[in-house]
Amino acid sequence: MKKFAFAMALILSTCLLSSCGNTESAATDSSSETAQAETSAEESSEGESEDGIDYDLTKMSSTMIYSTVSNMMLYPDVYQGKMVRLEGNFSVYHDVSANRYLFAAIVPDATACCQQGIEFVLDGDYKYPDDYPEEGQSIIIQGTFNTYNEYGFNYAQLQNATMAVNG
Repeated sequence: MKKFAFAMALILSTCLLSSCGNTESAATDSSSETAQAETSAEESSEGESEDGIDYDLTKMSSTMIYSTVSNMMLYPDVYQGKMVRLEGNFSVYHDVSANRYLFAAIVPDATACCQQGIEFVLDGDYKYPDDYPEEGQSIIIQGTFNTYNEYGFNYAQLQNATMAVNG
């Protein structure tokens, strides 16, 4: 069931990144939407902190965290290359066709009814399951926001990430 929830979170993220619509209105509205996203991103960020974090979601309310993660999925170009720190629940998915594991921090919204997930790739040589926490355990992830295309879909991830397990 957890793998299904993780897969659904990734699919939802994919849908948000590759949403379709009227190309005519998309062409006229995309620049204003991007400007709004950039403004929202600037407002939700306290600017780069002393430790190099551009977006520290651990200092935000649950509503703001969920909104910022949603914004990251909708407007990934605004966040490209930015250092992000967030707290979420550890989740893992095994991609059988590629024979690899995908790891994510799952962030619920304020009412805990909806979830957003951000995939992460740890910096270093880690082996699953030896070097990872149990599924559902609270973690803090910090890494550089990046997007990539696989199987014809766009995905977001935090690269060169570090992970701390909450007690």
